Amino acid sequence: MPRCRPRLRTAKWNHAAAAGLGVLTACLMQAQELDLPDLDLPVLPQWQHDISLRTGAGYRDNVGLSTLFPEASAFILTGAELFFLRLPENNTQFSFFLSVDDLRFLSSRTVDKEQTVFAQALVENDFRSGWQASLAAEYVYQDQVVDLSATEPNVSTIPVQGHTAILRPGLRHDFTSNCWMTVEAPLQRQLYHEPLDDYSEYGGRLMLGRSYGHLSELSVRYEINRRRYDNEPLRDATGNAIPDSLRESVQQDLRLTWKHYWDTRRRWRATTKLGARHSADSGSGYFDYTKLLAGEQILFRTEDWEISAEARFARYDYPVQTVSAIDLAKRLSTEWGLNFRCERRLSRFVRIFAEYDRVESKSNLVFEQYAVNTVKSGLNWTF
Repeated sequence: MPRCRPRLRTAKWNHAAAAGLGVLTACLMQAQELDLPDLDLPVLPQWQHDISLRTGAGYRDNVGLSTLFPEASAFILTGAELFFLRLPENNTQFSFFLSVDDLRFLSSRTVDKEQTVFAQALVENDFRSGWQASLAAEYVYQDQVVDLSATEPNVSTIPVQGHTAILRPGLRHDFTSNCWMTVEAPLQRQLYHEPLDDYSEYGGRLMLGRSYGHLSELSVRYEINRRRYDNEPLRDATGNAIPDSLRESVQQDLRLTWKHYWDTRRRWRATTKLGARHSADSGSGYFDYTKLLAGEQILFRTEDWEISAEARFARYDYPVQTVSAIDLAKRLSTEWGLNFRCERRLSRFVRIFAEYDRVESKSNLVFEQYAVNTVKSGLNWTF
């Protein structure tokens, strides 16, 4: 998917609560097998759910991610998250997550709204021998200004409306040494409104990880995908379309993720990400690029507070594309990002939050350069 600014919000699942419920359920089943006396233990509901609503306001100083004429506007935000979990039955567990966000800009003449939707249905089956099979179906909707410069030549930031459908069958094996392995075969279909072309993507993903300490984890992931466009042609080394051809590329990703909890109560967590991507088309290499990325997040969490700070960096190198027909220097771009977020619990069901996000894109192509700052705050109700 293209680089979206601001990014789609990542789904936050309460794994600890789900694991605790699973353990309690296992204890109840074991007590029944051993024919223990009736202890009047509570009967857990078969379905668990978590619903939250959020609302607030904010300000963005470059709504259209413009290079020369940034337009600022205040906005009103609303959103909701739903999470449903069915407790394991016959070693099978089902969960569903939905997140919806809507921003309405109050004074922008070029962009009136921004909408994103993420949904996931997940089925997992535990074979009780260290093996677990899963099948995830995901859907993403976006209607927002997007930075397409990485994959679409001569296009920088434009309003994009699109739908993404992803199917991810997977198989996981947990070894006795706190190590694990996951294999997935994702299938993706991307549908865009004009002028962008639709495409299909398929491939494979291998993840290796090790858990240690206070639920800390170190993992490495390798992924290879083939992307085929429906109508867009390949281009020669100068950028001219090749007749009777269809654009196709192979992307390889390598990523290292290290999540480390610094204390036994797991209040402090550091997350380090390092990665590299190489994309190569099936023609002249005009669409080829290499991406290097790095990120660091520090998170502090207690019963009443959640505070995080994150820094991101990405560098794009293009071995074939040049700045222009006159300037033959190879195209190069970098992207920086900063995010600060603070959340405070006011009562059992209400939290207040404030967030600042900055993204800056630099390039030797003038029209790819921009900077955008976003601040927002609001309330979050959980039921």
